[in-house]
Amino acid sequence: MITEAGIRSAIRTAQKDEKQIELKDDGGRGDGRLLMLVRPKNDEALTEWYATYYRAGRRKLVKIGNYPGMSVADARRTFREDYLPVITAGGDPEGPRSRKPKALGTSVYDLFLAYVEHLEKTATEAYAKQARYTLIGKEGDSGLAKSIGPTKAARDVEPRDIIPYLAGIHGRGSVVMAARVRQHASAAFSFAIRSSNAYTRPAGVVDWGLKVNPVLAIPADPEAERVGERHLSPDEFVAFWKWLDTHKDSSTAASAIQVIMATGQRVTEILRVAIDHYDKREKIVDWSKTKNGMPHAIPLPQIAADELNRMWAGPTGLLFPSKKNPRKCLTMNAAEKAIALYLKNHPDVPHFTPRDLRRTWKTLAGAAGLSKEIRDRIQNHARRDISSRHYDRYEYMAEKREAMERWAAYVERLLNGGNVVPIRPAA
Repeated sequence: MITEAGIRSAIRTAQKDEKQIELKDDGGRGDGRLLMLVRPKNDEALTEWYATYYRAGRRKLVKIGNYPGMSVADARRTFREDYLPVITAGGDPEGPRSRKPKALGTSVYDLFLAYVEHLEKTATEAYAKQARYTLIGKEGDSGLAKSIGPTKAARDVEPRDIIPYLAGIHGRGSVVMAARVRQHASAAFSFAIRSSNAYTRPAGVVDWGLKVNPVLAIPADPEAERVGERHLSPDEFVAFWKWLDTHKDSSTAASAIQVIMATGQRVTEILRVAIDHYDKREKIVDWSKTKNGMPHAIPLPQIAADELNRMWAGPTGLLFPSKKNPRKCLTMNAAEKAIALYLKNHPDVPHFTPRDLRRTWKTLAGAAGLSKEIRDRIQNHARRDISSRHYDRYEYMAEKREAMERWAAYVERLLNGGNVVPIRPAA
């Protein structure tokens, strides 16, 4: 029989071994059965309910719903009342997707799941993963959906259903996390309204029954959105770099952090660099998809190229694979742990995070003489003007390479203890 404990065990196994797992209820020979499929997807697991039966010696599957939006008891009751009678009578039951969707009554969990699956196709892996964690939890059994009530109709959600969860997070000091949960929830409800009302949507797309976004009535917390100011000074940069040098043999994260410090790129984009992103001869890293949706390529300073050259690609080509699962890249958590260890050993150093290293590069590269425009291009900041978005396809590779050479010379002087007075920016 399918149990909650069995489902949790299957989810862990599917994530660890990256294989599909089936769980079945008991049933007599020739009868249909309730089936759960647990399938790995990225760092998560999809859990889906099916009715399974045989016709002419071939197994058939008809989807019933998703777990935990549909609990074990609900799935068992739905199978017994709506599917089993048709199967035992020799018919073929229709799944919910083949039925006319209900205009109202769709659950909060299903709305959040649809939004997360949309992000997994259109946004970066890190952003989609963060949305999944905050809205439905890693295994689909926590997050805002659980607080609201996963089976509650999306159309019935009010601000008072959301505020206690945000207040609880904020109250324990996680100011930024509370803001992020609010942001993802607002985006999810907006997604539901747009998808329900888009005239280009295919027939049969779910109508969530929403008229307004309930999150918009909850004011954003301006304290959480303050622009970060922390960056390492030149002396802090050197001290941290040299500490990382002593840990590279035991920690892949140490090498990854040095590449981040040397290039100023987003943390997750460096962590997911694979062998096919890296042109060793030209010393160029080329991403096809980045946070702002634009392709991006940068020339590497030699200190960054040296780190990539010493890495062994994992089974999927990743240059910074996870020790726990070499088929996946290191996570932000690995970089955070490395920095936490450094701060623990150096209590006089003010707190900083992996993302502060990107700001550090921006600041020190300015001291090295790089103009703001070329720093923005190297860091792939989105350009909103019409000419940049639609007409400017020149990659500025020559300018980027010249700027990186200037930056590399500056870092070399830093690490060798030379004079690092500011240099006048290039024209």
